[in-house]
Order: sequence, then C-alpha cells, then structure tokens
Amino acid sequence: MYYSLIPVPIYIALIVLYMVARNRNDLKKTTIIQPTLTFLALVIAGLSFLSPQGNHSYTTWILVGLGLCFLADIFNIDMTNDKILYAAIAVFVIAYLEYAVTFTRFNGWHWQDIIVAVVFILIYIFLMRLYWKGLGNFKVPILIYGLVMPFMVTRAISTLFGTAFSIVSAILVTIGCTMLFLGDIEYGMHRFRKPLKFFFGPICYAGGQLLIALSCSYFLLH
Repeated sequence: MYYSLIPVPIYIALIVLYMVARNRNDLKKTTIIQPTLTFLALVIAGLSFLSPQGNHSYTTWILVGLGLCFLADIFNIDMTNDKILYAAIAVFVIAYLEYAVTFTRFNGWHWQDIIVAVVFILIYIFLMRLYWKGLGNFKVPILIYGLVMPFMVTRAISTLFGTAFSIVSAILVTIGCTMLFLGDIEYGMHRFRKPLKFFFGPICYAGGQLLIALSCSYFLLH
C-alpha cells in the first residue's frame, strides 16, 4: 500500500484554500496554510519509508530540501515586505540547489543535458530582460535566484534520461520542479512587472512540492 497517497486529498483541499487566501491577501490564513502544506509534503515524503519502492537515501535528501522550504514558508508570508523577500530568496536558493544536487547525485549527467541547458539559459535571459526595469534593489538576488531555479529544473529533467529513477519518479520530479518554476514566473510578473491576480502561482508552488514529495515513494518502481 502506498501510504504517501493517504494525505493527498487533504493536501489538495488545502491548495484550494491557499489559492483563495493568496488572492484575497489574507495573511492570517496564509500564515497557517502555507507552512501546513509544506509540512504535509514532508509527511508525504516521509511515508515513503514505508514503501517497498522507496529509496531511503533519496527520501532523506528530499526531506532536507523540503525542510528548508518549510523554514522559508514560515516567514515568507507577506511577500510585499522587502526584508522578508530577501530572506526567503536566500533560503529558497539553498533549498532548490539542494534539490538539484539530489537529482544529480542519484542520476548523474547525460549528453541530453546540454540541449536542455541551452534552452533554459535562453529562458533565463528572456525573463531577466522582462523583469529588469522593475527589479530595483533585487537585481543581484534575482540574477542569482533566476539561475538556480532553472538549474534545478534542468537537473530534474535529466532524470528522464537516466536509469536511476523509475519513469514514474522521474516524471513526478520533472513536472514538480517545472511547476515550481512556473509559479515563480507568475510571482515575478506580479512583483516586478505589474501586480496581477494569481491564476496558478500558489497552485504550482504547492502542487510542485507535492509531486516532488510523492516521487520518493516511486523511486524504485520499474
């Protein structure tokens, strides 16, 4: 039995509430829901220790990354506060680098990575040009964060080219990391271009973490 699936319905319900709270700028509810979601993702990943298709070492590495995201989510509530955003960027840089290192540690490198890297370098350049005028004092932090995020996505995509990850686990981390990236793009537009209603950002962030957590239970599924 895949015990990690048991909390998923609760997680999905919380995502809906999280989306509503973010769009209403309801910081009181966000303060509760946001870290609760990441804590639940930690639980889901941890339940993979009970799965015969889990890899305990991989799960431990993912738990470290989720733990760092949980730390960032505790104080990254009011994203309009510059000091909070600086701190959140710093922690998420470490967390997403940890994810990238995890995928690479178990999957290694493959020649297809070069093609994927070129594509994401072009995307990085496009996004930096898009945000640049509105970055203000965030130019250096976003230049760094903007490199780390797509690097993590490329390392997730790379798992599709190797044999260490099961195809299910590779698809989960690839979609999960891509969702995190898309969520950040929407927030970047909201924060550095023009304030707009969140259409998918909160869903992508929480949903991405869910898929990454679930990948732990299917690592050895062949």
